[in-house]
Amino acid sequence: MSDLLLSAVFTAFTMVRLLKGPWLRNPQYLAAGIVGAVLGTLVLHAVWPAADDDFIVGGVTGIFGSWAAMALFDTITDMA
Repeated sequence: MSDLLLSAVFTAFTMVRLLKGPWLRNPQYLAAGIVGAVLGTLVLHAVWPAADDDFIVGGVTGIFGSWAAMALFDTITDMA
């Protein structure tokens, strides 16, 4: 599970850099991306624990989790 979490968190860093720009200018997106990647990984572990050893699944989970968290963060801040 720790390998899956590590892969998801590093992928979240990459997604924030690609979608929103530099990390130091957008720390709120970095935080949202990391939280989304970790939550996505925990949900994946609860639903499909056999995927804990798969590096590709961790990357895809990190991509989707961080993207979803950033999209949710944008939606919430646009409503305010």
